[in-house]
Amino acid sequence: MLTAQKNSFLNALLYRLLIRSAVRQSFHGVYYRQNSPTPSHDGPPVIFFANHSAWWDAHLAMVFNEQIWRRDAYVMVEDAQLRRYPFFRYMGAFSVSRTNPRAAAASMKYAARLLRAEPNRLMLIFPQGEIQANDLRPFKLFRGTGAIARESAPCLAYPLALRYEFIGEQKPDAFISIGSPIHIETSSTTAKDLTEEMTLRLTTEMDQMREDVIARNFSGFTALLRGSLSINRLWDAVRGRSQIKSIGPD
Repeated sequence: MLTAQKNSFLNALLYRLLIRSAVRQSFHGVYYRQNSPTPSHDGPPVIFFANHSAWWDAHLAMVFNEQIWRRDAYVMVEDAQLRRYPFFRYMGAFSVSRTNPRAAAASMKYAARLLRAEPNRLMLIFPQGEIQANDLRPFKLFRGTGAIARESAPCLAYPLALRYEFIGEQKPDAFISIGSPIHIETSSTTAKDLTEEMTLRLTTEMDQMREDVIARNFSGFTALLRGSLSINRLWDAVRGRSQIKSIGPD
C-alpha cells in the first residue's frame, strides 16, 4: 500500500497549479448544493462517499472542500493509478487494491486511522471501485465502504453526487450535490447494513440531481467556480457584441 505523504505547502501548490486551473479551463461552471449545514471543524470526522463517473470526480470534490468546507482531506485511490501519479500522495492520496483482499483490508484500516488521528479530517472514497456510467442502475458499492465508516465511528458519512451536463454552452457544467449525513455513533452496526444504507442514500441523491438538472431546476445550486469563456462568448466579447443569454445556472 502507498500511504499518504500529505504536505500543506505542496498540497496548496498542486491544488492551484493542477486542480483548480484545470477545472476552470475545462468547465463553463461548477455548482454545488448541500442539504444540511456545514459540519463544525471540532466535530466528528467526515466521510464523503461519491459516485465515480468521470476522471474529474476527485478534482471536483477537492475544489468543493478547498473552497467551502476547508477540512484536512484524504482520498483513497486505486493502486495502479496512484503508482502512475505518485505526486497525489502529497495531497493526501493513498492506495487501495481491488484485486488483493488482504491489501484492501489494510487500506481500509489505514483510512479509519487517518480519520481518527486528528480533528477536522475528511475522507473521500469512491466505493464503486471503478468509473461507471452515471445513470447505471442498480447502483452498487463495495462492502468495504461500510467497513471504513464502522471502523471510524463516531463519524458523519455524506453522500456526494456528481454530474456533468452540456447546458447551452461549448463547455460542460459540473454539479455537486451533498445529501444529509448518516450519523454513525458506534461500531455496533454491521458493515453490510451500513453499505446498504449508504447505497440507498447515494442513489437517492444522484436520482434527485438528475431530475433537477433535466428539468433545469437550478434554484438550489450556488456557483462554486466560474470557468473560462467559451469560444462563442470570447469571440462576441472581442467584437464588442452583447452576450447571448445563458440558459444554464446563473
